[in-house]
Amino acid sequence: MTDSLLKSDTETIADRLNKSQMYQQLDRLVGLSAADWQTILRYLSVETVPPRYCLQAVGSPVKKHYFITQGLVRLFYITPEGKDINKGFYSEGHIAGSLSGLILREPSRFGIETLEACTLIAMNLENFDDLMKTCDGWARIFNHSCQMMLIRNERREAELLSLSSKARFLQFVKNFGADMARIPQYHIASYLGITPTALSRYKDQWLQQGS
Repeated sequence: MTDSLLKSDTETIADRLNKSQMYQQLDRLVGLSAADWQTILRYLSVETVPPRYCLQAVGSPVKKHYFITQGLVRLFYITPEGKDINKGFYSEGHIAGSLSGLILREPSRFGIETLEACTLIAMNLENFDDLMKTCDGWARIFNHSCQMMLIRNERREAELLSLSSKARFLQFVKNFGADMARIPQYHIASYLGITPTALSRYKDQWLQQGS
């Protein structure tokens, strides 16, 4: 990817580097031509936000998805009683956003909040339909994202319905081990469907038994 494909008059060097990181990751996953990337670039902007920043509110329209170049976010539901239940965690190199909200044109069922200061590339989705029709690379990104969502949701459902608390924790370590130290323990407990007290009590024991 040459600098000419990443430059605009108002971009900083840091912005171009962040977009280059996104291009390299997406090109590795789905393959992107120079023409496709030039088209996609028109809908990208770099955002830097602090910890505990709301990227997507529960019940609000889905206007953006986010490619994470630095930082960590959580996806979460809110129960009728106002309790957060974590759906997942995403760090560098991943895209976070509500695919069902985008596909069905309905408000997002879950929220997205930063757990750390984040540098993100926001993808403006206002022209989503036109991009799907005119940009093969965008369509491949979308199809890949849908496949990954299906896999993650199926695995998550199986974990919740068929695994014990210990087994869910060990699977969490397998899935998120590289980021585990970055995630507060009460958020991990919420994801596992157990109390923070239970996680604190059994975590070391489960790790020893699972090693």
